[in-house]
Amino acid sequence: MTHTTNKKVGGRSNDLRGSRRNPSSDQFAAWSTVLLLTLLITAVWGSSRSFADQPLPQQMVVAYKDGTITGVYETTIEIDRKTYTLAPDAILLGRRGKELDARHLRVDIEVKYHLEKGSTDKIDRMILYLPY
Repeated sequence: MTHTTNKKVGGRSNDLRGSRRNPSSDQFAAWSTVLLLTLLITAVWGSSRSFADQPLPQQMVVAYKDGTITGVYETTIEIDRKTYTLAPDAILLGRRGKELDARHLRVDIEVKYHLEKGSTDKIDRMILYLPY
């Protein structure tokens, strides 16, 4: 029968059977897993929010024109005395991003509006600054 002895090097045994991982590395692995799961859940649930629930990015507002509604008619509206139509899929939003419908259009409401690409009179997006 052959008997092997474990040699100590620098006060440590070379026997790997009794080795253990550092407890702090176990904690790091656990916290990393929790963080990863939290990020994944946030990404999945966060993306389910609708556009109307989200605040408007500053970049979106830059491309909008400012004006005041000066007339509301059956198929057109006037902004600063210029006539516009709403695109069939036009998006109307309140100042906090809540989606509104055409019944909220009234004279003297300040607006920011975006014209459909290639058009000079068809609005595809509008922000209404309704009084509180």
